[in-house]
Amino acid sequence: MSFRRRRVGLACTFCRQRKRRCDARKPTCTNCLEAEADCHYDDLPSQRIEASGSREIINRLQDIESLLERQNENVAALSAEINLRPSRAEIAGAMAGNSPLSQSSLPRVNLTSPLPTHPTEMELLQRPWYQSSIGSRSEVVELPPLTIPIQHNTSSSYLLSLPEMKALIGDYPIDLFFLLESRNQLPPELAFNGWLAPLSEVQIDKDVTDYLVSAFFSGPFLCHPILDRDTFQEIYSRFLDVGIDSGIESALCLVVFALGSATLSPMGSHNPAMPSGMEYMQSAMPILISLSSWSVSWSILLPQALVLASVYFAYIVRPLQSWRLVYSAATILKFKLSRLNTQQDEPGSVESLLRVFWSCFLIECDRLAELELPQSELQQLTDETSLPGCRNLEPMESTCYLAEISIRRLLNRIHNSLYPRKRTALTLSSTSLTTSDDFSAREISSATAVCDELHRQLDIWYESIPEPYRPALGIHPASNERESVLRIRYYATKHIIYRPFVLYIIRNGGGAVTNSVLEKAGLCIESCRVYLHNATKYLQSASQYTWTFSLS
Repeated sequence: MSFRRRRVGLACTFCRQRKRRCDARKPTCTNCLEAEADCHYDDLPSQRIEASGSREIINRLQDIESLLERQNENVAALSAEINLRPSRAEIAGAMAGNSPLSQSSLPRVNLTSPLPTHPTEMELLQRPWYQSSIGSRSEVVELPPLTIPIQHNTSSSYLLSLPEMKALIGDYPIDLFFLLESRNQLPPELAFNGWLAPLSEVQIDKDVTDYLVSAFFSGPFLCHPILDRDTFQEIYSRFLDVGIDSGIESALCLVVFALGSATLSPMGSHNPAMPSGMEYMQSAMPILISLSSWSVSWSILLPQALVLASVYFAYIVRPLQSWRLVYSAATILKFKLSRLNTQQDEPGSVESLLRVFWSCFLIECDRLAELELPQSELQQLTDETSLPGCRNLEPMESTCYLAEISIRRLLNRIHNSLYPRKRTALTLSSTSLTTSDDFSAREISSATAVCDELHRQLDIWYESIPEPYRPALGIHPASNERESVLRIRYYATKHIIYRPFVLYIIRNGGGAVTNSVLEKAGLCIESCRVYLHNATKYLQSASQYTWTFSLS
């Protein structure tokens, strides 16, 4: 058997010129050594195109062609499967058997269809009320989104624009409350027309600020436990040593002082032109505006300070400024969430970020529920964002905080199920309510099943709260403010669930109304009565809920 000789990859210049076989030894090949010649190798080897190279290219092209053919087959199969699926309008009652805590943003319900009875629904209902997510996407394929739809019709402004309300109280614009708040001039101290001026000389007295910090952790902190007590004490100690500067730690301390002062102020005692805590906010706001507008090296302290500043403006009944601050915080949160790595980041930093996220969610939803304002899109991230662990909080603090997040999400589901923007089988929009026959008896009959299902989910939320912290229903005094808030939230939710029946009776003049419709309308009116009783008592003291509970 003969073998084909192969030349070495690199021959010296001497051997190439004489066409001798070179053994490519270095530094001198055998031929050059025998001839006592200078042995020199070129820097780059000569490149030869092997016959096998073109064969390899052809094989690779064939592999790519096969891959593209398989991909086309998969796409065609997927398209066929999608065409066989029911449309959104054909999806049966999305509400049945799903926990109010499910995290999903999916098509809204068709109220003319029967409620579904999937085997997995009872499994979902058995899950703990504080569970942050569900295991499979298919389990919640029929749930409506947990967001407030744009241009929804649950707000008080919309009710005032109804023809029946106009006949009673006169003509008001659809954006009445927005107009009122936007025309409400800020005090000169908050206008910040010259915010580049030197910081105001607020006097810092340690005895006073110690008292204000204590008031903060006894009041606003319980509703939004987004600060770690030990970490803040370290920041506070440094602040006392350094004083006011242009850093975020200084701004955070000033916001906490302002909130503590607002909490201690009796209702109606402060001057609207100079609310309690304004002297601290006057120094904090230029720092927050500057850092949130231009800084890109955000620490978690900045969104924490912005959220607490938003809470402060809720205390002094400035909802638009409250929304504006929480909107800025949401921008930073989206930036930080996009870079969150739960495997590598410290657990404490992840926990802090989650708490700020959900407090942002609560505040923004309360503003969007009554004011048609741009949304930060945080609501769209609720599906992928876990609830905080709250392990370093007292049981009452963590339970009430998580319960309020849960019922806020249920309220958002009600917005999408009963009050969506686009017209469906049941759409309470400004166009569908212009004529009485737009809302038929068949549609109100379909709404009955959905409203009852929403009511059932509300009861599940209530029963799932651990008994020691579960608020007693009715008008009896609550054991603490947090339980009072949950009770008010409960009746606000219940009245919104059954409001369609009251509107239906109004539109039809009370004629040809079934006993079932009258019963549901009665539930709405009774919920309103209990809500007003509880909210009136709560609104007698300063609170971040003053504006929200006054309109809900």
